[in-house]
Amino acid sequence: MSFAQFPSNQPPSHPEAATRPAKPIKRPKRPDPSDYPPLPPMLQLTGNTPIPPASEPLQYRAIGLILGKYVPSIEEFNQGIMLADDGTEIDAVILGRIMSLIKNHLDLEQSHLWVVYPRIRKEDNKLHAQIMGIWDPQLVIKQLDGSSDDRDPNELPSEVPTIPSIETLGIPDSYFSIRGEVIYQSRETKEIFVKIRQAPKKKTEEERYFKIRLVGDLAQKLVGNFWDFDVIRVNNDLEIRSAQFVAPLRAKLPRKGGSRPPGDFGSKTPFRRPWEENEPMAATVDKPKPAAPIKRSLPPKLELPDA
Repeated sequence: MSFAQFPSNQPPSHPEAATRPAKPIKRPKRPDPSDYPPLPPMLQLTGNTPIPPASEPLQYRAIGLILGKYVPSIEEFNQGIMLADDGTEIDAVILGRIMSLIKNHLDLEQSHLWVVYPRIRKEDNKLHAQIMGIWDPQLVIKQLDGSSDDRDPNELPSEVPTIPSIETLGIPDSYFSIRGEVIYQSRETKEIFVKIRQAPKKKTEEERYFKIRLVGDLAQKLVGNFWDFDVIRVNNDLEIRSAQFVAPLRAKLPRKGGSRPPGDFGSKTPFRRPWEENEPMAATVDKPKPAAPIKRSLPPKLELPDA
């Protein structure tokens, strides 16, 4: 009886297939900042500004400006809200080192240019401001002129530091400088989270981190890299205006089993690096063989007595 020969889905085997070298795997090219579209130019900061340029390439920081009035709470003077000139209310606290300056030399009924450290509340991702300074040339003149009582109040002191106003600096009154490692990026929600590292105040303290939420849609690959952002506050959000790649931070992880050369996984001889060839090799201890199972004899068969 003959059987019909059906075609097989498997290709015919060739003896040359086993010796044919495998094709190299094409790995994706690592993204380079120059491959993406150019970003808007960064704001050129100088030393005589409320926010100076970074002192080193990998300097973490989050600092900004808010033009508005500080309204303290009834319970605590150092806790209140910042009423920006655009009508936005921002939760704010005053850091201790400028408490006396604000109490004794500022008119809180007027708007001032505050230098703040931004923070993001975990509950609703809203902006929170820590007031650390103020940029007011007239305030400096008042402090210099307050030492002499017989001087004409309309007469300025002979030596007045040249402090430019915010209008002549070309810096928006809602400008923020954010520098740090990008840990999250979403093109759908247009959210970018930047991790900021805080240097410990004491040698015994550990480094602390906090996150800043930015709003923006960038085509560049940001996660794992250190970036410098120019940011503008829009209501309670920090929107990216320009950005600059600084340096990669996350190194490529080694492959598993990288200490053993490829093709030598079945060898029992330990792998020795070139600089270890002259060193004595540790004696190998053979593993004890498992004991042979003990054969136990069965109990004698019981016979029933004859009826």
